[in-house]
Amino acid sequence: MDNLFKIFGALLLGSSLSAAQVTLAFPASHKVLTLSVPDKPAAMQLDILHLKVEKNTLTPDGTSKKLFASGGSWVLSANVSPATKTLDAKGLREYAWSGLRTGLFETKDLRRYEAGNVAILEYRIDSFKGQNVHQKNVFAYMVSGDQWFDVHISKVLYDPSDERFMKSMLDSVKLIENYQPDTRVEYEFGSWFYLQSNWARAIQHYERALDIERRQKKRALSPTEWRVLVDNLGMAYGMSHDLEKAKSTFQFGITQDPAYPMFHYNLACAYAESNDLDSALADLKTAFANRQNGIPGEGMPDPAKDDSFQKFVGDARFASLARQVCPESEKTPGGFTCK
Repeated sequence: MDNLFKIFGALLLGSSLSAAQVTLAFPASHKVLTLSVPDKPAAMQLDILHLKVEKNTLTPDGTSKKLFASGGSWVLSANVSPATKTLDAKGLREYAWSGLRTGLFETKDLRRYEAGNVAILEYRIDSFKGQNVHQKNVFAYMVSGDQWFDVHISKVLYDPSDERFMKSMLDSVKLIENYQPDTRVEYEFGSWFYLQSNWARAIQHYERALDIERRQKKRALSPTEWRVLVDNLGMAYGMSHDLEKAKSTFQFGITQDPAYPMFHYNLACAYAESNDLDSALADLKTAFANRQNGIPGEGMPDPAKDDSFQKFVGDARFASLARQVCPESEKTPGGFTCK
């Protein structure tokens, strides 16, 4: 089912951001992010204000999340990671500080304090390798069960006028103990595992996202994202050799969006792999009759070069239809696409 495994990188992996509002003591743009990892009950929320997200992604195994954001001489990094030993927030702070004390720089104005369940460490570095940096560093640490959370905010050439901005970001850091991922988060988790070819976990999170979408009065995903969700869920079932689930998923998609060609095409693939050529040919015809309704730039696969149909390449009916709907194709990174 090689052509069932298509990737929409930009559509699959968004920024994993959850919107919220906070109140600051001065006007500023808000960019509140929620960092979480799959199947864990806690998450971290923070407001990075005007900083630009450079990186916000899971590790390949899905156990850790890493965020990096910057703006001017401001830099922020945040991590969600599995605990490697039993510590509370203050213990995590001391454990992290023991690794930071490298002797490469002299720290000044070192402070340790707590704000609720957040353990905070801050210090200043005036010079580094002969350069005047006057950098302020603030770290925040939290622990929930077997998860560690940390944030590092720094500013080179720090000035007292920067204090309100630093404090606003620091004050926004909070722990969400019973986090409930929404449609988009589950969709992005599913897409992450899909890109890792981890079909079982992709199915788990895609199913959750689809269930939430079904129960909501208004969809959270865009029409294109919803197509990708259902299509990739069906393909993940197909790659897992659960053809009945694959077929029922594509059939559901068709009831909701009958004009989308890839639901029909991939259903035809599933029928072909189930040795049901009559049904495969019927959906293949419908797929190409609707090819103009696909996602822009998606293209239609060449059925004659699709592994799903290889057992039928010698069948006159299949060969005739394949030539009719796709007389010529070209090789692309995702497989052979009809011209």
